[in-house]
Amino acid sequence: MKIILKVTLVFALAAFANTLFASGNLKVNIHPASAKKAVIAVSTCCNSNFSISVANEEGRIFYSKENLEPIEDYLTEFDLSVLEEGKYKLTVVSQDITTERTFRKTDEGIKVGKEKTHIKPYFGYKDGILRCTYMNFPKENLTLYFLKKNQLLYTKELGKTFNVTEGMNLSRLEKGNYEVILSAGEREYSFRVDKE
Repeated sequence: MKIILKVTLVFALAAFANTLFASGNLKVNIHPASAKKAVIAVSTCCNSNFSISVANEEGRIFYSKENLEPIEDYLTEFDLSVLEEGKYKLTVVSQDITTERTFRKTDEGIKVGKEKTHIKPYFGYKDGILRCTYMNFPKENLTLYFLKKNQLLYTKELGKTFNVTEGMNLSRLEKGNYEVILSAGEREYSFRVDKE
């Protein structure tokens, strides 16, 4: 059974590889141009569709843009005068990749934080085996939950591991609908398993 799980995880990693390599292809920055202006820069290695938003800590969106045509590089001037002093988050989403930059607005302009990249995990279920692969770029605390009808059946603390590859043999479970949740910091990713 261990050999089957190892082979299955190798295939899951191969399927996940395209997204993984794409993670280095989405770069996001916000450059102070003056006390009242900033430049938002998005760069991809190949033409992509993406959406951009700037929101405060409460989640109120002050800027939102989605490109209609795939592009490689995008620059836009952002008017900082619409923002009060405080902390904000610039978020860019392209397919399964999300990149964020926090920044703080002050009277003098902005102070930009580090870039954080999140990639949706790969979940798969075939022949009674559940697979989950996740690249934990921000090295957040990870927990895996397994539920049936909102009742917790199993939980596993994964720590701050960078490369997560988990496999579970569900062949002995009774038929029904199950849910797997990967909790990664403030994010949760879920996958539904229909066992027949």
